[in-house]
Amino acid sequence: MELQAVILAAGRGSRMTDLTASLPKALLPVANKPMIWYPISMLEKAGFDEVIILTLDSTKGAIYRALKSTQIQIKMDFVTVSSEEDLGTADSLRILNEQRKIKTDILVVSCDLITDIALHKLVDVHRTYDSTMTALMMALPEQSSESLTIPGTKSKKKLESRDLVGLDEKGQRLVFMAAEEDIEEFLTVRKSILEKHPFIKVGTSLLDAHMYIFKKWVIDYLSEHKNISSVKGELIPCLVKKQFIKKRAEDVDDEGSMEHATHNHNYSSVDALKQKTLEMSSWTGDEGGITNGCIANIDAIKCHVYVMDSGFCSRANSLAAYCDVNRQILQSKHVLEEENFVHSTAKVKPKTQVGQDSMVGEESSVGEKVSVKRSVIGQHCNIGDKVKIANSIIMDHVTIKEGCVIHGSVICGNASLSEQVELKDCLVGSKQTLPEKAKFSNEIIIDNNYMMEI
Repeated sequence: MELQAVILAAGRGSRMTDLTASLPKALLPVANKPMIWYPISMLEKAGFDEVIILTLDSTKGAIYRALKSTQIQIKMDFVTVSSEEDLGTADSLRILNEQRKIKTDILVVSCDLITDIALHKLVDVHRTYDSTMTALMMALPEQSSESLTIPGTKSKKKLESRDLVGLDEKGQRLVFMAAEEDIEEFLTVRKSILEKHPFIKVGTSLLDAHMYIFKKWVIDYLSEHKNISSVKGELIPCLVKKQFIKKRAEDVDDEGSMEHATHNHNYSSVDALKQKTLEMSSWTGDEGGITNGCIANIDAIKCHVYVMDSGFCSRANSLAAYCDVNRQILQSKHVLEEENFVHSTAKVKPKTQVGQDSMVGEESSVGEKVSVKRSVIGQHCNIGDKVKIANSIIMDHVTIKEGCVIHGSVICGNASLSEQVELKDCLVGSKQTLPEKAKFSNEIIIDNNYMMEI
């Protein structure tokens, strides 16, 4: 593989802090596997033999141990950053470059991306167009008629903040991208874009999956522009805009190197013969051209996308998304690489019903007359008799005693529920103990003496 693979796993899970208070985001269980296992497994299937994992120094050991306990064979090169620093995704890539880890074009993946993409399709787009940046986009699914409540709140599931994505007539050239909230009343498109692409489709039906292929020079560019801290929020919009910034033909130097507009650095080179051809031609095809004495910078910077409109593709980057992923992934057994969702070491009593859309983890025990529907039960859990669990996530080492009813809730590791506890749309924090016959609805339970209702 001519690309280096990088997984960004230094995020603190700021949009799901009640889950990450006692467990790193990268290790949150998704169908009883650490979240980061999914992108690593995807890379291994695609033929990568090594991956760089950037994480916090405080979480490296836990992530390494968790991955070593799986069937992962790929070589893992851990690079750590200080847990005291608050770094953006572009800052992370800059650190890798400064440590001379980046030697070729790179494939960057967020640790919260779970997808069954055939990775060669994204790479093929990158190769075909010799792209500066190629991004994976996923088509947003139609809203289900079943409205899901977010655990710990009274609100229904909301759409994530969406992007306005503009594609050319072929649907692969990324010509415009902006956050929906940044657009006030009117959408403004540069004249230089419309000159090149008079037919643009702009919409909010595509979601950035946070998987990118970058040319090596883009990472070098980051190293000298420390004001860019975010890949999604700053670097990609910068590259998309610079595709269509024009430069005077006479300003191109004799060696055919084109400076980035508004920057005095030669990161990307253009073949000298090709450049001379452009200067003598009025051609305005995909590789650039001359208009009114100006050379379009399209030849130096090209941004493309691969849109995944079928298969599994989701990000567990918020509490609502995390719950959704756990529910949906049980319908995609090929992603999990499992046929039997009840682990061979789990003990399930005969009169218990565990739905085909549910999972019971390693060394867990489930008592008599228990009903489990659309739920994940983690490892080393102890579920008593006559318990009802639906639309819920039960993490590892949880004890649930007889007669409890749990619906639409998340119970974090090492929590304990006494007899006949009822939970509806709640989040129970790690190591919490709930008293007998307690009833909670739409609450975040993070301290025995403090119940927070939103």
